[in-house]
Amino acid sequence: MIDICLLGTGGMMPLPQRWLTSLMVRYNGRSILLDCGEGTQIAMKKRGWSPNPIDLMLFTHYHADHISGLPGMLLSMGNAERTEPLLMVGPKGLQKVVESLRVIAPELPFEIRYRELSEDQETFDLPGEKDFHITAYRVNHRVPCYCYNFVLDRASPSGQGFRRARP
Repeated sequence: MIDICLLGTGGMMPLPQRWLTSLMVRYNGRSILLDCGEGTQIAMKKRGWSPNPIDLMLFTHYHADHISGLPGMLLSMGNAERTEPLLMVGPKGLQKVVESLRVIAPELPFEIRYRELSEDQETFDLPGEKDFHITAYRVNHRVPCYCYNFVLDRASPSGQGFRRARP
């Protein structure tokens, strides 16, 4: 089963009950956080979710309303005793942006791994899952920006597995 939750949809400014951009995708015990705007931790806590099991963070671009919640999220993950490496994927410059934000979160008990996107289209799998595929597409914005397409393989009615055609 796949679970998708819009954690934040507040645009450029947080509102009392509407946080900045973020989306959680959960599948088969794994979690993907797409963008991490201010208030993402609060929205997750309201749903009773911990930041610890996030396996993958995807970033569309580096405007503040899409990434300003990251330092606090990383600190919360560390305080939740996370030790497993965290994979982050985003446009070129991801490592530089994240390391700059980590000035206020310099010590973490886990490694951050980076995958910087540079092609018009790149496909990869959700770590640990062979039937959940993610394709990043470059889109037009004022800064380098990607959108993400999630594809989950399904079994055919005959019980034989098949891969859904990618767009």
